[in-house]
Amino acid sequence: MPRRIARPFRLFTPILIVVVLAGTIAAQSSSTSQPASPALAGVWVLNPALTQKPDEIGFNPDWAYGGSGGGSGSGGRRRGGGSGTGGSGAGVPSFTRESVDDSTRVQQLTAEARTPPEHVTIVQKEASVSIADDQGHARTFHPTGTLEMLTLGTVPLPTTARWDAGSLVVLYEVETGRQLRYTYTPKGNPARLLVDIRFLERGHEADEVKLTYETPDAHERTLLSAVSSAPAAPAAPAGAAPVPPDAAVPPARTPVLPPGSELRGLTTIGTQVEELSAQATACGLDQAKMKTSLAKTLADAGFKSQPYGNEESYLLVSVVTTRLQDGTCVSRYDASLVAQADATLPYLKGAVQVEVPLLHQGGMAGGSPAVHASAVMDALARIVSSFVAQVRAANK
Repeated sequence: MPRRIARPFRLFTPILIVVVLAGTIAAQSSSTSQPASPALAGVWVLNPALTQKPDEIGFNPDWAYGGSGGGSGSGGRRRGGGSGTGGSGAGVPSFTRESVDDSTRVQQLTAEARTPPEHVTIVQKEASVSIADDQGHARTFHPTGTLEMLTLGTVPLPTTARWDAGSLVVLYEVETGRQLRYTYTPKGNPARLLVDIRFLERGHEADEVKLTYETPDAHERTLLSAVSSAPAAPAAPAGAAPVPPDAAVPPARTPVLPPGSELRGLTTIGTQVEELSAQATACGLDQAKMKTSLAKTLADAGFKSQPYGNEESYLLVSVVTTRLQDGTCVSRYDASLVAQADATLPYLKGAVQVEVPLLHQGGMAGGSPAVHASAVMDALARIVSSFVAQVRAANK
């Protein structure tokens, strides 16, 4: 009787193939199911008309919970005192000490939500998102969903950041039972950045602030549209009786020239750049080069200008720079066309010399030290060119 030879691989080979294919399909499905991170990077300008904020926002005092230990739910504001925890008896609140760090986080983070920045610059990398604003706040988040320790001045600030359905969600641990959640969501057509700020108390959602940021170009178009659509002064009704020439009227003040007249006849513009910080210098900015470059831009446009001139009308430039932990440089820049004029003030006798800002533009720029200086200089050059165009238009 012939000996039968066992062939185990024929039985297990199909199973092995199925397992390998299942693992491959699962890996492909996992890699394709993860959504791409939303694009938040750019310079954003707040649109106050699209901002939604209650008149009074912040955390409720703990004694407002009446000793129940429960959350506030949607029961509205209950203010009027300091901080403490739930009561020890029937409706009698008891107070516990609040640490200095907790108090600092409550006050500063609440103030940030009450007074949002007008300009925000976001630098986005593969594993981090850096957000800086014109109020001097600069923070770098790593959207991994794990707790990391940032700082609020010298106070630790426990923070968690993660991507969620096309948004960046940042959760600040303010103190026990209190959190502050920021949700950054980009939108297109038109390009906007929506920022939702929510106060969380004992797991319940409380006050909410909704901010809308636009690109600088879109914001400028919004302002120009608002000015052009402003209603004109109402005309006198038809058939109205004319005012008698001898009627008692207060003496008329000197006629006021129309807008734009302050730019007429302007031929000489000096250049002044405020002193730069050590961080600005480390990021490649140079005060002397900025003066020389901007003065040349004005001279090429036909104005008499010198980088160290002391003319009565001058270009004033200010740059404030912050360097983030990852080396990214963020600068807030402002440029103003300023004139010196004599003015008569109601509380003084005689005329005094004052500085009058004629034009102003500003913004923010961020990037590595290698490219940061050129980005700031390009932005300032565009502002000066805009000033030149407005002066020329006023002199036509």
